[in-house]
Amino acid sequence: MNETKPMKILNWVAGLGLAFSPLLAQEARAPIESDWAEMDLKAGVYHYSGNVRVDVPGLLKLTCGDLLAQPQKDTNRLDSLIATTNVVIEIQRQGRNPGDAPIVMRAYGDRAVYTATNEVVTLTGADTRIVDPSGTIRGHEIVYDVVNNRVRIPRHKVTELSAELFKNSGLFRRPTNAPAGGSPK
Repeated sequence: MNETKPMKILNWVAGLGLAFSPLLAQEARAPIESDWAEMDLKAGVYHYSGNVRVDVPGLLKLTCGDLLAQPQKDTNRLDSLIATTNVVIEIQRQGRNPGDAPIVMRAYGDRAVYTATNEVVTLTGADTRIVDPSGTIRGHEIVYDVVNNRVRIPRHKVTELSAELFKNSGLFRRPTNAPAGGSPK
């Protein structure tokens, strides 16, 4: 059955959440809110500007100043997504073990680019960072491989690990980091 153009748009918007996680395939809708929107139906380009917000409860939130999205030709799947200006991406994922609380990861940058061909989100900017309960990673560029759930930082600045990771590891069994047996001579 051939879909009408408006139906293709609705189906595409419903499938937008697929960009960031396979879990989003379970969601029926990924609403996009903005101050302004333009949909070039001939070119297949969707442009949202001003207070842009994509919210799939419990899975994904994206806020930015400008969002440009392009579906794959003749499908309702996303081909590319470019978010700019104060980009914040919040992804909620399952804890490591069954019964663990969900883990919320927030990514901040000036620009986020998603491409479906390799299912990668590249985040760039002056204060680009990812924050989760284990700490903060900073870099000029952060690459998130959606399929393999892997983060690369080609131009790494610094990683700030939570002190709790060390306290709970047993790595430091002495009360201080001073050498055992007194002060060095």
